[in-house]
Amino acid sequence: MTRTIVLLLIFLCASPMLLADPSYAVEDCGLVSKQSRELAEERRFELLAEYRGRAFIDMHTCLVWRLDVNDNPQTLDDAMRECASLGQGGPYGEMGWQLPSLSELTSVDSEDWTKQREEFEQYKIPALSRSEIDFWTSTPWLGRPDSWSVVQFSARTTIAHAVAPDSRAAVWCVRGYPARGLR
Repeated sequence: MTRTIVLLLIFLCASPMLLADPSYAVEDCGLVSKQSRELAEERRFELLAEYRGRAFIDMHTCLVWRLDVNDNPQTLDDAMRECASLGQGGPYGEMGWQLPSLSELTSVDSEDWTKQREEFEQYKIPALSRSEIDFWTSTPWLGRPDSWSVVQFSARTTIAHAVAPDSRAAVWCVRGYPARGLR
């Protein structure tokens, strides 16, 4: 009983700080309400202060994407290792980065980037900068054994195609947004 009261007091004392901090504005990601849907339609992508300017959240999917994209081609094993090693040993609990699935990577390609171009053009976001570079996914290519899916945000369209796992492609790491607690 005493423990419950102490935890409740800690929560009540911390609540005003959480509400005053703008980095918690993305806390609503994933909740379905008229207000959050309107906000998501207005600004789909939000920079995250808690990642010290190194990530943004897609308010439609609640996925957090790295801003520092590695476009140096590497093997699938090296790409998986790079994402998995992000945040290791750090005091901020940033572990959980991984290669995106095919559907996650293609979901970030959106016309919504044009609304926020000025805010994000300083970063090399593949869906915004458009190039002929392939990006690894964590999805095997169906129907072709020993093939893996890659995505290319070309100037004309977004292309998904199969490559061998020993091929080389760029790396863009993603993670799910961490839960913040009950509302």
